[in-house]
Amino acid sequence: MMVQGQAMQVSTATQAQAAEVSQKDTYRLIIFDPAGTGVLLESQGSEYRLPMIEIPRFTRPANEVTEFVRNSWNLSSLFLFSGVLEEATNTGYFAVLESKDGFSLRAPGRDWFTVHHALSNLLVSGQERRAVESSYRKAVTAIRANPREPFCRVGWVRELEDWMRRVLGARGIELKGFEQLNGCETFSLIRFTTTQQPVWFKAVGEPNLHEYAISLALARLLPNYVPSVLATKPEWHGWLMADAGGTTLNEVQNPSAWQTAITTLADLQIDSIGKRDELLEAGCRDLRLATLLELVDPFLDTMAELMQQQTKVSPPVLSRRELSCLNAAIKDALNCLEALPISDTLGHSDFNPGNIIVGPERCTFIDWAEAHVGHPFLTVEYFLSHLRKDYPTLAPFEDEFRLRYARRWQGTSSAEHVSEAFLFSPLVAVFAYGVAGNTWRDPERLKIPQVPSYLRSLTRRMKQEAEMLQRRRVECPN
Repeated sequence: MMVQGQAMQVSTATQAQAAEVSQKDTYRLIIFDPAGTGVLLESQGSEYRLPMIEIPRFTRPANEVTEFVRNSWNLSSLFLFSGVLEEATNTGYFAVLESKDGFSLRAPGRDWFTVHHALSNLLVSGQERRAVESSYRKAVTAIRANPREPFCRVGWVRELEDWMRRVLGARGIELKGFEQLNGCETFSLIRFTTTQQPVWFKAVGEPNLHEYAISLALARLLPNYVPSVLATKPEWHGWLMADAGGTTLNEVQNPSAWQTAITTLADLQIDSIGKRDELLEAGCRDLRLATLLELVDPFLDTMAELMQQQTKVSPPVLSRRELSCLNAAIKDALNCLEALPISDTLGHSDFNPGNIIVGPERCTFIDWAEAHVGHPFLTVEYFLSHLRKDYPTLAPFEDEFRLRYARRWQGTSSAEHVSEAFLFSPLVAVFAYGVAGNTWRDPERLKIPQVPSYLRSLTRRMKQEAEMLQRRRVECPN
């Protein structure tokens, strides 16, 4: 009976995971022609509706929607923005696209109509009609473009391509096709194929405007570790990058590639020593140990309040006494790390395998919105945390990866200091991650139920790390 019960638990968990993977989001598509005068509608008997598709939940809508339209309808399109359909029985969305092909191509069972005719005579759904009206105003007829939302308007990609042709033409390179990886009103990530190597255009808006200056600074200060910047478009906070020429690490199960990534991280950090002021000036977050020490009291005071707001019995609320002990443990770990002669370096608070490109000659690190200056070992803790959580076949190599990283640092610090730093870095890394985003200081964000729940969970994780630190110190006394 016990075996049968365990099997049922596994089966139930598997079904739940499959259900989560199979969840879909429904989108009605508002596809304008390049001039913004026509819209694509679908005939349903005697009625006309916006075309409807489903995409996997928790994916990038821009990529999923444009790839569906390309593969299913043979239309090349650009995702502009999306929204929630009003009065939908179930939560549904609309996505606004610009067709690159225009009236010359039409999808099977769908046809082009002028926007005026569609609104006045064809669309029977009130919510779809209102979505088209508001999207038309935003994407086509707005008299003055919003400089904070440069990518919501029909025609912006033509301006981009004209600029890129001038930039690349001077290098003897011609544009071919493109793939949109992500996009909305304020953000864009597009991969362009060319007559030579691919190039990438990336642009950022709030709340990640700082990534623009950081990316340019890293390309200047540490060019061996980041994509080469070919040109910039400051009015859009955008930049054109050379392709890194490799595969993201999350697609590689070879331990040697992961070993290369972690040792290259150490090389990057060691090379960043002495560049602290320039990195901070560029916008890297200040997570130096002295800064973190000042945040312990206010952060845990907020966590004490959030613990009292918990309505569930499980997991148990951390008491004031437990939080006080955690406070002392975090401060002790910070002070112990501060006492070790290991320099502050560039760090990455979102250092996951998807942000690491492994090529035949080097590793390249991308997506620096979460760049910081702080103790170097915090970043490697984030990397190893992803390893343990998401890559079970590689998890047995954790000690080897950590050893390889440590050996790189033994050129600038003693083996004893490196070993001692690894004693404290797991706890400090979780604390730094918790305070870095300032979510805990934002009253509006704290009104969202998931945010306090997440912060409470993170604080419990800190307590677990503090307890493991105490056990390690008993097992390995100085």
